[in-house]
Amino acid sequence: MQLRTSVLAAAAAFALVGGAAHAADVLTINGAPGDGFHYGAGNNYSPANALVLTTDGGDELDLRFHQTFVTAPASTGDTYSFALGTSPISFDWGIDTSGTGSFSNVTATITVFRLGVGNFSYDPFFVGNDNSVASGSAQNSARLNWFPIGFDPNVDSTYKVQLTVNGLSGGTKTLSGFAKVGAGADVPEPATWAMLVAGFGLSGAMLRRRAKSAATA
Repeated sequence: MQLRTSVLAAAAAFALVGGAAHAADVLTINGAPGDGFHYGAGNNYSPANALVLTTDGGDELDLRFHQTFVTAPASTGDTYSFALGTSPISFDWGIDTSGTGSFSNVTATITVFRLGVGNFSYDPFFVGNDNSVASGSAQNSARLNWFPIGFDPNVDSTYKVQLTVNGLSGGTKTLSGFAKVGAGADVPEPATWAMLVAGFGLSGAMLRRRAKSAATA
């Protein structure tokens, strides 16, 4: 029994050490790609305000939304907010194969969603064949109104872009970001609504109390 207990303890310790040594994917909010945004003219805005996923294998996925030719706003988590009527809206993506070493076996899919309406998927390495490659990273940009998802900047909507990359040293990786357009971007959460209602109720009670005091004075 003592030998069995010792073996189990040693196995548990080995598992802990192995787990501690294993790296994990790290998502940086409002970060910057390691190689910057280098595609086209006028795209390397500062601050970059990008979602940057550094994978456990040392590769990198990048994604951000912004009004075309305008600096990207800071996101709240993985969500970028835009005023109603903002158009056109672009998303920028990037893949850095520093960990994998090359793009020879790397494939990717980008899926663009208009939530509740529809979606469209495409191979970013095939469409247009105009991706910018520098320092081991491939990048490009696209506009939401290029896809058959019914983009309408004058209607409250939420859009999602999902970048999925296969063939990386750490396996398949996915990075997603959201763009909220219009009033939907500023709707309070349920807890916030509860606080507002409670605040209105308290204000009303205070006003009634003041009115009653004035009447009896």
